[in-house]
Amino acid sequence: MNNKCLSFWLLLILFGSTLHVSAQDAPAREITNITGDLYRVTDNAHRAVFLVTSAGIILVDPISVDFATWLKGELAESYDVPVRYVLYSHHHDDHASGGAVFADTAILVGHENMNPNLALVADDPVFKDVRAPDITFADRFSVTLGGKTVEMIHSPPSHSDDSSIIHFLDERTIFGVDWVNTGRAPFENMRGGPVSLLIAANRHLQSTIDYDIAALGHGPVGNKADVDDSIRYLEVMQAEVMAGIEAGLSLEEMQATILMEEFSHYINIDVWREQNIQGTYQGLMGE
Repeated sequence: MNNKCLSFWLLLILFGSTLHVSAQDAPAREITNITGDLYRVTDNAHRAVFLVTSAGIILVDPISVDFATWLKGELAESYDVPVRYVLYSHHHDDHASGGAVFADTAILVGHENMNPNLALVADDPVFKDVRAPDITFADRFSVTLGGKTVEMIHSPPSHSDDSSIIHFLDERTIFGVDWVNTGRAPFENMRGGPVSLLIAANRHLQSTIDYDIAALGHGPVGNKADVDDSIRYLEVMQAEVMAGIEAGLSLEEMQATILMEEFSHYINIDVWREQNIQGTYQGLMGE
């Protein structure tokens, strides 16, 4: 093989490898129908939802600048109406970044605690793409567009103190992020302070809203019974860890013996069970 041929094949191999790496690095994105004109968008492990009406689109969570830019293009190709509202589930950067992408046509709405929370992290570059809401609310806020109504309800403090439940009335669907789950273990050490706060927030949801579908910020689409089951997971975890503390067990001993076997079908239970126990232990011990 002469040098020119060798160079050609080396370039081809290198180019092919580059294409392979790029394909691996590309985010996994998909738009799927939930019910009626309500859709769910996947961005790797994160989820957003949007409702299409004759007068415009209501979007919940822009997630990131890159995702929001991609989604704006997808929506423009599929629908003749722009995004008119962006509703924030809470202020955390991995869900609330990218709102400015839709600011040319949309009003951004969040809980009143969102602005002071953003002020606290104003110097953190992680939050640089989180645009403050145009409208804030205290307890409840309703958006009616094209004959469709979406309600935002403040959730009791748990994962954050500015979390909202998004309720799509006609679709009998709710959206919440990080403090509520279906068929999935809570993330790592739960990151919500004492597990009792997560239980209280979930119980508030279940007693406040009559719904059928839970299309949440992470994990699979479920229903109200699935949320009940996730509350039971938290309650069992809390009871088991409390019993371990009273028995004088160390955290490591509890992580080795509290197996949560009845929830073995939960997504990420093998990865996050020990961290869930740690978070529960730290909350009960006031750490």
